[in-house]
Amino acid sequence: MTFNKAKTLLTAIEYNLDGRMKYTYDLIDSNSFKLRMEDCVSGKVRYLSFELRSPKRGFIEVGFTCHDFRLNFPLIKNVESMTFNLYDFIKLIEYGIKIDENELHPEQDLNVEF
Repeated sequence: MTFNKAKTLLTAIEYNLDGRMKYTYDLIDSNSFKLRMEDCVSGKVRYLSFELRSPKRGFIEVGFTCHDFRLNFPLIKNVESMTFNLYDFIKLIEYGIKIDENELHPEQDLNVEF
């Protein structure tokens, strides 16, 4: 897969599956983006930057960093940065990012479900 195809797949996602999180993308340089995530209910805005990488021929990975918040995965908590393969990152932003109002710090943490 090419970087252009990967960019097209990622930037075509405008909302997560439940429609609560709206996404907009800013291109930083040729393979780096800043993802703006807006909670459509509360209006809270969070930013996540990500970069496309090709460590092995034909495979594309996405390295991401959260700004002023953390992600809680089922087995790993308080994740600020991580590297995913392209398709797992697409699943993450389409299906996985959930807001739990019952969390102690919902403004700082987002839960991830797969």
